[in-house]
Amino acid sequence: MADTLDHSNLQGQALVILVAFPVLATISLALRLYSRSLTKTFAADDVFIIVAAIVYWAETYTSIKLVKTLYVGYHVWDIPAPPVFDPILGGKYSYATQLLYNPILALIKTSILLFLLRLTGQKSAVRKSIYALLVLNNLMMVTVFLLTTFQCLPIAAMWDHIAFAHARCLNFADFVTGTAAVSVLTDALVLILPTWIVYDLQVHKRQKIMLVGILSFGLVTFISGLVRIILLDHFDRNPPADLGYSLLFCLSTIEVGLAFVAACAPALRPIVVKVMPQIFGTNGLRSGPSSRKPSCFNTNTYVMNSRSQRTLSRHKSGIHVEAMDPDLRFPPYPAVLGGISVTKETEVRWHDASNEKGSSTDSLV
Repeated sequence: MADTLDHSNLQGQALVILVAFPVLATISLALRLYSRSLTKTFAADDVFIIVAAIVYWAETYTSIKLVKTLYVGYHVWDIPAPPVFDPILGGKYSYATQLLYNPILALIKTSILLFLLRLTGQKSAVRKSIYALLVLNNLMMVTVFLLTTFQCLPIAAMWDHIAFAHARCLNFADFVTGTAAVSVLTDALVLILPTWIVYDLQVHKRQKIMLVGILSFGLVTFISGLVRIILLDHFDRNPPADLGYSLLFCLSTIEVGLAFVAACAPALRPIVVKVMPQIFGTNGLRSGPSSRKPSCFNTNTYVMNSRSQRTLSRHKSGIHVEAMDPDLRFPPYPAVLGGISVTKETEVRWHDASNEKGSSTDSLV
């Protein structure tokens, strides 16, 4: 009797996906670091995303071993019998992959939030919200990591269900959907911040839309996270008879790879300007003419209006102030900055010789 079974498999495609997205993430990170070298603005947000990349490659290794050991992508009738097929070893790789996956997204979001803290012109409420999200994000990272670690008691039941048939385990579908939902929630909260940050910037509407767009690349991660939740929840609650013949396992690495691209994209403008200076080389955060004289100092730009009143006070040598509003009665340029109270719509720039590192929305549009 002729064999009518389908003997195709998807493992090759799965392995390509598992390698392609980490490579894409690494290229994005390399470009980000090169951009930082051009502007000399390497900071804590870059450290966190480098750590995330290291963990991502570790997760890629365990994922590849899982796919090959458990014959992911094969039809159930093509999976060889033990000992060639080793479900215990495959279960250990699966457990390691779960442990590594969740911290990666949290580390990327920490990097994004630290980057947003570096942007100038923020209201006090914005900064407090960023700090609150940093705390929430990292608390959730620790909580999810502990839940993942102890989702079965004893832990060995994660890879040997037969030997520990009476182990106590969390419902797997509920666990995966619940932890993914938390990640998507924090994605949404982080996504709101860019619009809030640039809302009061005194820039042209086109430049403001461009700035929001650059800072909102995280929308890609948010959408991919939602798609992952929907597809995996349906798969986990209604597993097909031919369980392994699927590429859904690869959704996680796709989500993480896109998150790296989203996190690195806002930092790449210096490279784009270097390649296409005629198109992208203009400074978009000045809404009016400036009489500022050339200065060897780095510039931090603070845009303040009636919604964001604050007092700037520094007592350092080498700090000067420039008023963009002729109605303000500051001493003639340059003047030593003692204390400035700004309670009307204006733009104040200071030049600080002691501050050689920083970041500004000025570098994004």
